[in-house]
Amino acid sequence: MDWLLSVPLAHRWGITLVFVAIVVALSVTPGVARPGDGVFVWLVVNTPTPIQKIMHVAVYAALAVLWFWTLESVQSRSLRIVLTFFVTVGLGTALEWHQTRVPGRYGTLIDVVLNVVGALLGLLAVVIII
Repeated sequence: MDWLLSVPLAHRWGITLVFVAIVVALSVTPGVARPGDGVFVWLVVNTPTPIQKIMHVAVYAALAVLWFWTLESVQSRSLRIVLTFFVTVGLGTALEWHQTRVPGRYGTLIDVVLNVVGALLGLLAVVIII
């Protein structure tokens, strides 16, 4: 685990922001395939709902772990946990709201709850491990 803490802060930010960009891309991809769309859109459109729900939990757990790792310079562990939770859940909530404006996508309260569950599981993991 020490090697994770030796990763330079700039690299941590880069890794976390790339992951955030992937989450945003997945969230704003239309849920309706059109002629000429690529494989990425096809995968988003054809992912079964139960898999999508599992992915909400897994992705937001990973996102919480990444934010906690990236915010290592915050000295107060409690403050870092709170910041990690609000940044992770804030992103998930904002993306769910945005999905109400994306063709073929639906922002739902259930998905927000799943994002919260994922964030809490990710934080639980880092609290137990670190």
